[in-house]
Amino acid sequence: MPNGKSIPIRLTSEIRSNPKDKNPAAPTAIVDADIKDDHGIHTLIRRGTPVEVASEIKKAKGVGKGACIRLDFLSTTAVNGQRIRLQGNFIREGENRKGTALGVGLGIGLTVCWPCLFCLCIKGEKLVIRENTLIQNVVTNDTYRIVTNPEQ
Repeated sequence: MPNGKSIPIRLTSEIRSNPKDKNPAAPTAIVDADIKDDHGIHTLIRRGTPVEVASEIKKAKGVGKGACIRLDFLSTTAVNGQRIRLQGNFIREGENRKGTALGVGLGIGLTVCWPCLFCLCIKGEKLVIRENTLIQNVVTNDTYRIVTNPEQ
């Protein structure tokens, strides 16, 4: 399998920047299609094979700071059990509402109505990445020799 071969990935769990649970489950993903050799004969990675995902999730915060979700796709497994390193990520950033929070909170809060200082608590946009989201920008990170059974 050559370096840079495209591996389509499908998320199998919903990811929220501000989850309701205190200990949300880690994001999960699978390979979305059978990955064949260059001749299209032998399957090298089966559809549905789990993908190792590293995630960094930042919640929406006060003073208008938006949420951020970053998923790095690290590896999957070939049909012969060999670990295949991957390169690719998925990044989503929520909209910042910093101008609104500061403008209303300080502008009106200091001049007209001091309770408006609570507008500084306005949070940025929260994010939800739906289950079954397809990620296309993931590739193999090295060249691999995968021996397959001729009957496959």
